[in-house]
Amino acid sequence: MRIYKVIATLLFLIYLGLLFYLYGGADSSKAYPNKPITIVVHSKPGSSIDLMSRKVAGLARKYCPQPFVIENHPGTQGIVAMQYVMDKKADGYTMLGVTKSFLSTLVVNKSNVAISDFLFLSNMISDPEAVITNKASGYKSLQDVVDKAKEEGRQVWIGPGTGSRDHLMALKCWEILGINGQWVDYKSGPQSVLAMLRNEAPVYVGNPSDILGKDDLKILAIAAENRLESLPDVPTFKESGYDINESMWRGFAVKKGTSEIATAYLSEVLKKVSQDEEWIAYCREVYSFPDYLDSKTFSKRIDDETAETIAYLKKAGLLNSYVNKGPVPLLMMAVIFALFIFFVLMLITGFKVKRLTYNLILSGVFVWISVFFFYQTFLFKIPEGLNITSPALIPRLWSVLLFVTAIWNLVNELKGKYKPVKSGRIKLTGKILLVLVLYFIAIPYAGYYLSTPFFLLAGFYILKYRKWPVMIAYGFGFVVFSFVVFQLLLKIDLPLGSLFM
Repeated sequence: MRIYKVIATLLFLIYLGLLFYLYGGADSSKAYPNKPITIVVHSKPGSSIDLMSRKVAGLARKYCPQPFVIENHPGTQGIVAMQYVMDKKADGYTMLGVTKSFLSTLVVNKSNVAISDFLFLSNMISDPEAVITNKASGYKSLQDVVDKAKEEGRQVWIGPGTGSRDHLMALKCWEILGINGQWVDYKSGPQSVLAMLRNEAPVYVGNPSDILGKDDLKILAIAAENRLESLPDVPTFKESGYDINESMWRGFAVKKGTSEIATAYLSEVLKKVSQDEEWIAYCREVYSFPDYLDSKTFSKRIDDETAETIAYLKKAGLLNSYVNKGPVPLLMMAVIFALFIFFVLMLITGFKVKRLTYNLILSGVFVWISVFFFYQTFLFKIPEGLNITSPALIPRLWSVLLFVTAIWNLVNELKGKYKPVKSGRIKLTGKILLVLVLYFIAIPYAGYYLSTPFFLLAGFYILKYRKWPVMIAYGFGFVVFSFVVFQLLLKIDLPLGSLFM
């Protein structure tokens, strides 16, 4: 046991040093920047924002002694990347690549992240929205599209995503051009372009770079003030008689709370990159406009465009409730289902409470959950005109699987296949679940490194293990081990907690 006391003491001291390193700002005394700066991108390698970020990272080496490193964190239309940045310290070493699509994402999705959580450093590029068609369609100009739409009565336009910037651009076009349009979501840009190459629809809403290397496609108009230098033959909407100016901007932001020293330094580096001849040439190559905006101007633009985004999302029906009101209040239905299932259980046991075993009650709870959630799926609704999969599909699948599992457990209990569960085991399970819930609640606030050792110690204690040197060695040693594996070897940062950032 003595050796465990030595090991426990050593590991606890290492743990304290680790906390000082993580939360004490070990590098704060050094001049900024003193280590690589990470650019977090919300999409997979090869996307527009990824390629732009990599170009900026390469050019930034001319103006910053520390390298800029790209990390891709795709998922949930940018929420994953935004949350990842929010979980990092506001020390100026983590930047977020931002696009105009984030405005729709944050308005539509219910998450813990908001626009106000970020400080926008600078916009770097503007990629104008474009109306694209297949040359085989016979459309020569934007006016041809308008005239044909009036003949057909309802015209199909396609693009990636419902509620995406391209979708909102389509809504704006229909409003100004006087078109009765129907949006068909092809889920991604590549799938939409492939559909246009097959001439499956008359119009695709995208960006000029979508036609690179695709001779069968033709841009009818771009939503910009001026023509692109690299596409001098493509007219603007204004030249076609319609006042539409809409671009997909891309820039960078940091977590709010980042020091003025760091934000000023990063802003200056980005400004120098924006003035670099190689950057200007890159913008021409990808059919975009170099469009540098400083932090104040960029933030003002975001505020203005957020209001417009909300207006068009409402028009698309994407900010309306997706749930209908049932004939009976939802809480009342939950009580009715619970009472009915309890009545059935009592009927099975001959109305003898003593025969209500732990497994019967557990089966009843799972049946209630599955039936109640299955009922709620009938209240789901899809805004009119949206061609998307029913949101009830997956919940119904899981509800059915849970129901079948619960019935199987109930039948086996009635056949006597399960041994009676002692009350002590039920209490033990409840204590473990309670500690587990508290642990998951604590991680976002206190962080992994502070919450985990106490969770492990509580687990040992609940299981009636009382050898404290061993408990301390395993509890704090596991956290040190996690740091070595995830932070040092895999380069994956574990959450530090919002209370300390």
